[in-house]
Amino acid sequence: MRVVIGLGANLGERVESLRAAVMELTDVPGVRVLARSKVYETKAVGPPQPDYLNAAILVECTRPLDELMTSLLEVERGLGRERRERWAPRTIDLDILWAEDTILATPHLTVPHAHLHERSFAVKPLLDVVPDATDPNTRALYADLVLPDAADVRIATTAL
Repeated sequence: MRVVIGLGANLGERVESLRAAVMELTDVPGVRVLARSKVYETKAVGPPQPDYLNAAILVECTRPLDELMTSLLEVERGLGRERRERWAPRTIDLDILWAEDTILATPHLTVPHAHLHERSFAVKPLLDVVPDATDPNTRALYADLVLPDAADVRIATTAL
């Protein structure tokens, strides 16, 4: 199944953290990286903190999504992420944003990501790797979303 993983970082060497996460994900069994988005810079959501860099990768995944999420959390920990408070600054953040034709709601995982349709910093990278992505709940194209924060998302670099 095609899956889009969102990446974010706002502490340390942000671009290097994103690249390191992608490299770690290439070693996860059942995961093959197919495409990488541009890297975008945005203001942080939550308490005052440094700006974020956000990106996305499209992967082909043969594992269940809950197992993929467990692998993402392991990669985060390996790259120094400490989960202490919601929306705190972080060295790396990995989320399953979207999975083709998939709706999932468990206590630990919601796909598509619960706030995807509200956040340009997630939608823009998603559209870089899957331009025709649709919301499986509504069948609407993500490309047709009009998001109020779209102008606040700037390309930081084209090379992830």
